Parts: sequence; C-alpha cells; structure tokens
Amino acid sequence: MDVVVVGAGLGGLAAAVAARRAGHAVTVLERSDELRETGAGIGLMPNGVRALDALGLGGPVRERATPLSSGGGLRDRHGRPLLATDQAAVERRAGAPLVVVDRTWLHRLLAAALPAGAVHTGVPVDAVDDDGGRVRVAGLTADLLVVADGAGSRLRAALFPDHPGLQGSGECAARALVPAGTGDAATGPVPGELLDHRTGDRFGNLALADGRTYWYATWAAGTLPAEPAALLDALRTRSGDWHPTVGTLLAATDPAAVHVTETVRLAAPLPALAVGRVALLGDAGHAMTPDLAQGACQAFEDAVVLGALLAGAGAADVPGLLSRYDRLRRPRTTALQRQARQMNRLLRLRGPAGRLRDTLLRAVPRAVAAPALARQFAFDAPRR
Repeated sequence: MDVVVVGAGLGGLAAAVAARRAGHAVTVLERSDELRETGAGIGLMPNGVRALDALGLGGPVRERATPLSSGGGLRDRHGRPLLATDQAAVERRAGAPLVVVDRTWLHRLLAAALPAGAVHTGVPVDAVDDDGGRVRVAGLTADLLVVADGAGSRLRAALFPDHPGLQGSGECAARALVPAGTGDAATGPVPGELLDHRTGDRFGNLALADGRTYWYATWAAGTLPAEPAALLDALRTRSGDWHPTVGTLLAATDPAAVHVTETVRLAAPLPALAVGRVALLGDAGHAMTPDLAQGACQAFEDAVVLGALLAGAGAADVPGLLSRYDRLRRPRTTALQRQARQMNRLLRLRGPAGRLRDTLLRAVPRAVAAPALARQFAFDAPRR
C-alpha cells in the first residue's frame, strides 16, 4: 500500500518506520524547509522504550540508559522527599528503563531508519480529500494518511471542525541541556522534581549518558519574563532558597539553549482517532501537558499499534483496521489526557492546598508508588 504521513516530528517518523516495517511504501510530508527537531532533552518512560523496541530502535536507546537513584520522585524545594520512587523496581516491573536522550539525537535515529528520499520538506498540508477509495493530499494519492502534524494540527481542525481544539494550560515551561562537567552539575544533581508550595513553581533534572544534564522549570504564565537571559536571572532569584543544584544548573545554562513555551493540551478528547482512511497520531490526536512525560511515548505506542495492524494488510482493509486502531488506542490516550490534567492541577497547588498536598504525598508508602507507575508504563505491541 501507499502510506502518506503528514509531519516529520518524532511521532510522524515513528509512524513512517512502523508502516515501512509492515511492508508498505511510505512518504513523509513536512511543512518546514528542513528536517529538524527543536527542544532539549526528552525523558522516555519504559513504555516509550518498549515501543521503540518494537520499531527495531530500542537497542541504541537502551544503550543510553543511566543508573537512576532510588530516591527519585517528587521533592519539596529543599530537596526533601515527598513521594519517593524506586526506579529500579519500576524498571523490573515495566520491562524497560527510563532513558533520557537528546531530542535531536532521537529524531536523527528515527529519520535514519527511513530510506533516502522518503521525507519531503517544504510541503504544507492544510486539507485532505478522502473519497473512500483513496486519499488525496498535497498532490499525492495514498491508501492511508497518517496525521502527525503536532499539537497545533491543521488537519485535525479540518477533520473535526466542531472540536474546541487546543487550550493553554496557564503554565509556562523552560527546558535546556547543561554541558557535562559544569560545576556541581557533574557530581549528580538531586534526583526528582522539586515543588514549591508557595508559588506552584517546579524544577526537575535528569542526567544523560554523555554527562550532560537536562533540566526543566515551570511557572504560572505571565509571572516571569520570556526572554531567555532575563528568564534565567528571574528563575535564579525566585529559587534562591531552593536546593543548591537548581542555582548551579541555571548558572551553567547558555541562554541560547533555553526553549520556552506555554504548555498546551486538547480542550477535550477527540471523538475518534480515525476517520475513513485517515488516522491521527501523537499530539495531533491527543495533545496533553507533559506532566506524565507521555507525549512522545504515546506517539510511539500509536505508531507500533498502527504498524502491527497494517502488517500484511491491503488497501481494502484500511477502514476496518483504522476502526480497530481507534478502539485500541483511544481509551488509553483519553485516560492519560485526563490523568495529565489532574497531575498538572495537583503539582501546581500552592498555599494551604500545596502544603496539604505535600503532607499527603509524604504519607504514601514507597511500596505503593512503584507498582502504580509500572502499570501506567506497561505496553506490549499487539498482534494483528
């Protein structure tokens, strides 16, 4: 079959790899003039790693796994544990480690799994014509179209004109990579995500295998400057009484390496992840805030499920297979969208509610946290 994928981000490339492994001809259309991935690092939860295993790319990713402290999880701003997580226990139960990699490296890994010429850049796609037998898009015809053009998907808006679309979370996030061997960052920053119940701010960091550190910070939109240098100064001032690792990492960060965005999510889940011969994948189908670290992981799961359904399929099978894709994927992604919204609300609590949250988190036994996370991170590739 002929498969066209719109969007050459992580999810779109994963979908293309999955379709090609299923034995189909794949063309990827990318709006940008060049193939690139923006951002800093990315944490791949065990389910994301297992999905990449199914795409034949798990080996290089697993090689970049770094030993994780058993003291990870949520902490207060001073670094004292709130909800400790035994990462080794989660890994044993989920069947894969949490791996932190450079987003650009992961993007190149996916792109390299496709044949030369499969990706066409500088091709905007704003509309699709599905006559039931073939799909026409950007001058091409295909048996299947995969919409993977991101959270701001134009094709999603065209397919579901009555859907409310994206909404801002009211929270901004900064992300950056700090070079290896920079001050205390090289000695192992305090693991986990730090919460400040006074302001609702958060700060987290994860170590890459090459010695660099990926950090992220969040705050209420409109309360800090957007310009990176001014933002770093404001974050250092705002976190002056936090654990010292925060100030060390912020001081070691090049302003040019900082990526700042307001986090977004779909205002409501889509009524379907497939329409006729068109499937939606990744953020185009179920954009959620990054509070569960599931954005890319769910895109990879989508790709694996779609690829498994397409194995040995013909053009006449596509509508039925996409109906099954919707049945397999939508319950999980809808649940995770809801959980991400709840987690975002919980982690941003401040004042008396924030202090109560901290008290309740400290009361959760460690033995309870690991199995719960392992269930969330469970993923097995389906069989057709």
